[in-house]
Amino acid sequence: MTARGRLWQLARKGAAPIGDLCCALLFERSLTDPAPSVPNTLGASIRLATEDDVDTICELYAGDSWLWLGSRDLYLDRLRRGERCFLAFVDGVLAHVNWTCFQWGDALPGLPLRLRPGGVYTTDAFTPPPFRGKGVHALVLGRMLDDARAAGARHAYTLGQLDRPDAHKALLALGWREIGRVVYFQGRGRSSAVFLWRSGNPAPLFEPPSLRAT
Repeated sequence: MTARGRLWQLARKGAAPIGDLCCALLFERSLTDPAPSVPNTLGASIRLATEDDVDTICELYAGDSWLWLGSRDLYLDRLRRGERCFLAFVDGVLAHVNWTCFQWGDALPGLPLRLRPGGVYTTDAFTPPPFRGKGVHALVLGRMLDDARAAGARHAYTLGQLDRPDAHKALLALGWREIGRVVYFQGRGRSSAVFLWRSGNPAPLFEPPSLRAT
């Protein structure tokens, strides 16, 4: 770990008693071209989630503060407003969950990413431990990008977390590029955050609502 990395971990540890210090990474990808082919080495089957799957999705997310929104109703609302949740199964076992949002998506605390026409946002990718490192994330994400492209989308965004570099491997393999970073602090029990520092071009997260699609 670099000296900068050690300082970051010390800062996070120091902030932990009163809240979470986080660094979010904004990635983008053009949908002009199809996603690269990803081998389905596990023989996974992929389908769209229905409302009957929400409880299972919530069980996976509930132990992860980066993913869990705090209420199953928020995931139901996503499905009911037309966002798509992709599920991958290996031998009948849920191996990956991921979402594509066409209108808006939960991004930073208290700050959703609202999309302009032609844009999509992928979010809340989760792979249970037994299936990590086996290509299922990239497989599902590639399907999601091609699905969005077929629906007329031209540009995709997603967020990563600095402290979870393994999750970025699928993004980089599929042609995403990092365009900006945001450091923020979320106090314990707070639904919003204090934004401390930005670099690169995280503008899509901070555009005034008047410039976004409704």
